[in-house]
Amino acid sequence: MTNTTSTIRIVTDSTCDLPTDIVEALGITVVPLTVLFGEEELRDGVDITAEQFFRRLGREKVLPTTAAPGPGVFRTVYERLVAEGATHIVSIHVSSKLSATLESARQGGTGLPVTHVDSLQVSLALGVPVMEAARALQQGATVEQIVAVALDTARRTQIFFTLETLEYLRRGGRMSRGQEFFGSLLQIKPVITVQDGEVHPAARMRTKAKAVEELLRRCSDMRPVATVFALHASTPEELAHLRDRLHGLAPESKYVESRITPVIGVHVGPGAVSAGVTRAPDAQSPSFLPA
Repeated sequence: MTNTTSTIRIVTDSTCDLPTDIVEALGITVVPLTVLFGEEELRDGVDITAEQFFRRLGREKVLPTTAAPGPGVFRTVYERLVAEGATHIVSIHVSSKLSATLESARQGGTGLPVTHVDSLQVSLALGVPVMEAARALQQGATVEQIVAVALDTARRTQIFFTLETLEYLRRGGRMSRGQEFFGSLLQIKPVITVQDGEVHPAARMRTKAKAVEELLRRCSDMRPVATVFALHASTPEELAHLRDRLHGLAPESKYVESRITPVIGVHVGPGAVSAGVTRAPDAQSPSFLPA
């Protein structure tokens, strides 16, 4: 398929954690997941901001839950983009092993010109591949090239989180082997990562400061890198620290930072911080990559 940039569109979901300025500059369509406080349904980043969410999370006695958008939500989005002139849509989503979002998107796209991509990632480890796919589109890539860029960028990307507690992740059912790894060591600060689309324990540290250093050490071990990124839930001062250290780690690389969105916040809780990298292209990378 020959690309005309005005006829291909990029769609993702709100777990990508991309900042609004990047979303708008690259013309990305973001479909929000839902945060549920009891019977109250709030669209992630639309009906509730991160600031509002973490403030409310501290007051609620019952933890909120999350839900994927229904197929009808995706169909409405896809049909709108087609009506606006899209001849093809590349829809890139959170790991299918962590959320029903991709399956819902596939159902919603039945019979429409949509290619779905399972990133096997979450948060900015999804956001960076989406960003690179959109940049490839701007530079004239075909649908096949856009998909290849998204998948290759996701392959080269690793994200790490340190959490105040595993309680939110446990209750959300997103730990694969966490209980066995961490046991009942409640004072330990866990470091987790995403491997093969699932959440896995990476390390356990005795203090938050040591856990942050472990994030940075693991990012450093992955050099050379093309992109570094960082996020925070409710501690902007820790984000500033990560920013400074990551710039020192890879001063020539692209840098992206954001705030953990409410739907991710449900599972990681307040005080979570994250850092990650996209390694430099390698021999497996496609020949077409955005400059």
